[in-house]
Amino acid sequence: MEIPQGAKKPKFETTFLMRKNGVEKAFSLADYPDSTWTFVDSKTVQIEAGYVPPIHDFAIERMNDGQDITNEVLSDSGYTFLLISPHLEQADDSNFGAIDQIFEYAQEEHIPFYCLTASTKEAITKWEDITGAEYPFCTTDETTLKTMIRSNPGLMLLKNGEIIRKWSHNDLPKGDELNAPLQQLSIGKMPTDSVPGKILKILLWFVLPLLVLTVADRMWAWTRWLKRKEESNKIYQRLKRRKTMRKKIVAGNWKMNLNLQEGVALAKELNTSLTAEKPNCGVIICTPFIHLASVAGVLNQDIIGLGAENCADKEKGAFTGEVSAEMVKSTGAQYVILGHSERRQYYNETPEILKEKVLLALKNGLKVIFCIGETLEEREANKQNDVCKAELEGSVFNLSAEEFKNVIIAYEPIWAIGTGKTATADQAEEIHAFVRSVIADKYGKEVAEDTTILYGGSCKASNAPELFSKPDIDGGLIGGASLKAADFKGIIDAWK
Repeated sequence: MEIPQGAKKPKFETTFLMRKNGVEKAFSLADYPDSTWTFVDSKTVQIEAGYVPPIHDFAIERMNDGQDITNEVLSDSGYTFLLISPHLEQADDSNFGAIDQIFEYAQEEHIPFYCLTASTKEAITKWEDITGAEYPFCTTDETTLKTMIRSNPGLMLLKNGEIIRKWSHNDLPKGDELNAPLQQLSIGKMPTDSVPGKILKILLWFVLPLLVLTVADRMWAWTRWLKRKEESNKIYQRLKRRKTMRKKIVAGNWKMNLNLQEGVALAKELNTSLTAEKPNCGVIICTPFIHLASVAGVLNQDIIGLGAENCADKEKGAFTGEVSAEMVKSTGAQYVILGHSERRQYYNETPEILKEKVLLALKNGLKVIFCIGETLEEREANKQNDVCKAELEGSVFNLSAEEFKNVIIAYEPIWAIGTGKTATADQAEEIHAFVRSVIADKYGKEVAEDTTILYGGSCKASNAPELFSKPDIDGGLIGGASLKAADFKGIIDAWK
C-alpha cells in the first residue's frame, strides 16, 4: 500500500482561462499573463501516470458504526484473526462450529477477531441466524477480499500487520490445537518452509497419483472380495444391517408455544426449506394438540415427521380435557413424546402412569420418544446413571424386544433444559453410552445398537456438530431452538 521513496510521481497540467477586452484565451503556468487579464476558470488534468501501489483499495470499516479501523488493524503489534468472506450468502457454512471455537479462543486470549465481507446487512443477519455467529463484522472491497484468500470463508492470522498464517474453511485449526497462548504455538509463528521441502512437495504431486491408482486398484480387489464374503456370510449381513438401521434424528418440541396460525406458518416454512434442501437425518416436529391436524395437512411426512407432546394414560371415556393416543394417531401424527421432565415435575406423572401411556401409544401405532434425565442435585451426587436406569426400568423395560424397536430414547439432563447450560459433549457421550449398555443388558447388543438415543438440553447450531460427532449420540430433542426455522435448520445441518 505504501509508495516507495523515489518512486515516479504522476504529472499534471493546469490550464487557466483568462479574459481581456471581451476576448477569452487559455494560458499555462509557463505563459501566465499580466494583471490586465481577468481570471475566468482553471482546469487541471493528469498528463502522465505515476507509481500505483499494488494494493490501493484496502479499507476496513466496522459495520455497526462505519468507523475506518484499517490503521488500527495493520498497526497492531499483536495478533489479529480475520475471517474472510466476500459474499456470506455464498459461503460454506459446514465448518461454522470450528470458526466459533476459534472466536471463543480469541476472546479468551484477548485477540481481535473480525469478519471482513462485502455482503449486505441482510446477508450478515442470515449468516448469524444460521451459524450463531457473535463476532464483529466489517465491510471491505469485494475484489480485495477475493485477492486475499480464495476459500469462502477463509481465515487469516496477522501479527504486527503481517500475514503469518491462512487457512481454508476445510483446514481450520482444531480446538485441541488451541491449548496455549498463540506465541507458544507453532501456528502463531511464520512457517519455515525450505526450498528443498517445497520441491519435494511438488515431486510428490507427481508420484501421488500413481500411489492413488495403486491403492484404488487394491481397494477395488478388496471390495470384490468383501462382496463375495457378504453374500456368503450371514453374520456380516446382520452386522451391516444393524449398523445402517440406527436412525439419526433431530426432533423439535414446541412445548406450549405458538398459536395455531403461527404454528402452521412455521411448519410451512420448515417444509419448504427442507423440501428444497433435503436433510441428512430424520426430522420430527412435536406440536401442541391443537396444531396436529392442521400441521399434518401442510407437511410432506416423507421429509418431516409429526408428533404430539403427550397423550392420555386412558384409552377413552369420561376424562375431560384429556387426549387419547387414538385421537393423536387420527390427526396424522406418527410420534408422541412421553416422560418429559416437565410432565413428571408439574403434573406428577409416575413411572406407572408413563408405562400405561407407552403401551397405549404403541397399541395405536405411534412411535414413542421417551425422555429420561437427572436433576442438578442428582448429577452433583453422581446418581445420573442410577436415575436414568430406573426411569427406563419403570416405564419401558416391560416391553418385548419387538415393541421396544418403536421407542426412541431422549436423554435430557433436567439442569440443562431451557437454562442455556449444556452438558459437554464428553458428558453427554458418557451417559448415552451407559444408556445403550443398559438396553444391551435387557434386550441384547443388536437391539441396543439399533436404538436411537437423542440428546436434549440447550442444544443449538453452534454446539450441535460437536455433540452429534459422538458415536452414541444420534441427534437431538430440541426445545426453544425449534421455534425458529433458521435456528432449527442450523441444528439439522449439523449432520452435513
